[in-house]
Amino acid sequence: MKLRPSRTNRRPFAVLDIGSSKICCLIANTDRQGVLHLLGQGTHASSGMRGGEISHLEAISEVIGKTVQAAEREAGLSLSSLTVVLPGGKPTSAIQTQSITLSDNTVNRRDMLRLMNRGANRQAKGTHQAMQMQTLHYGLDEVRQISDPRGMRGRVLSVDYTVVSAARTSLANFREALALNHLSVNRFIHAGYAAGIACMSEEERDLGSTVIDFGGGTTAMGTFMDGKLIYAYSIPVGGHHVTTDIARILSVPIADAERLKAVEGSIMPVDTLATAPDTLKKAVKMGQSDNITLPGLNDMINVGGKMIERNLLSAIIRPRIEEILEMLMRRMEVAKMQHAAGSRFILTGGASQLAGLNDFCASSLGKTTTLGMPKGVTGLSNNTISAGHAAAIGALIHLNQLDDDDPAERQTRTLPHGPIERINAWLRDNL
Repeated sequence: MKLRPSRTNRRPFAVLDIGSSKICCLIANTDRQGVLHLLGQGTHASSGMRGGEISHLEAISEVIGKTVQAAEREAGLSLSSLTVVLPGGKPTSAIQTQSITLSDNTVNRRDMLRLMNRGANRQAKGTHQAMQMQTLHYGLDEVRQISDPRGMRGRVLSVDYTVVSAARTSLANFREALALNHLSVNRFIHAGYAAGIACMSEEERDLGSTVIDFGGGTTAMGTFMDGKLIYAYSIPVGGHHVTTDIARILSVPIADAERLKAVEGSIMPVDTLATAPDTLKKAVKMGQSDNITLPGLNDMINVGGKMIERNLLSAIIRPRIEEILEMLMRRMEVAKMQHAAGSRFILTGGASQLAGLNDFCASSLGKTTTLGMPKGVTGLSNNTISAGHAAAIGALIHLNQLDDDDPAERQTRTLPHGPIERINAWLRDNL
């Protein structure tokens, strides 16, 4: 998917970021100068979601309806379709290659569509289904690294592309949740990719960087090189799991645990010098003791009328953050992407606001890490200009700069909608 300057005759478009902790709908349009303006927004606490997957269809459908209606009221319009940002869906990604033999030795748009059709058909089997494809570069015979081969001459046209797939069942249930609100899905976008578009500069995407989007029920990752997405993945563990750990170990309600995490929680370097439990079981055992004493600054906080040292809270938080980082790095090793990830990591998402997370990740990963904030859209409220909205804002930027004629974009729009839609798309592109 090639990002190009926006076209000013495009109608308002919308994205829906479906997370485990909140659901966000943004509606935007582009002015004559190509600047992206927010027209309406709606945010609602999520329900019927767990670990990035739908656990209760009726509950999530009701929340989606309320969120979209709030954005529609503010924008003064009605939506029939939108783009869905997914942090879950059991995503996988891979770099693949396809090639075709040209009929007249000159590349045209139909040849490029035929090439991506072959790639799309290859993804149409199995338990997973392609939801996002991005061309990396084309090749003609032995010549590689071609960005646009149209009009060039050769015998064999090839393409290298990144394909992000998700479980068919997951995608079908997200479509059903929207269909219950009389909405259809234009396309799916992986949250890691969208967060990278919002929080990375062009130079960072060109030189090679990785974004980690810490959500409530999931953590999404996207790796960029030469300005393109080369790897994406998500794990069903996020900030809500930290909250649950605090609630269980300290025997406090979830609401109080969330406040403790947000207000008092940290994994500052001074805290990590303390002797923290190696596993969650040890932390639980310590939390059940009447006498909790951890080495540190002797800084006490009140938890439900009981005074504990702040280092205990850090000791509870730290194993879960370590687990998230270990799971992500293990997946990168399996995909052989640990060297392609670059030396710069950008942290974003609602759970990235934990005090000390940036320094802790830099020390654990051995990388340069920064906290990323979304940018590139005007008209955002102060509440929306936050790391928790990075993926939704990035999806808007992607849609604004999208070239709808890109063959990969054509395939990801038509592939999920069944054989009839694919036949219609073929007729549009070839007749």
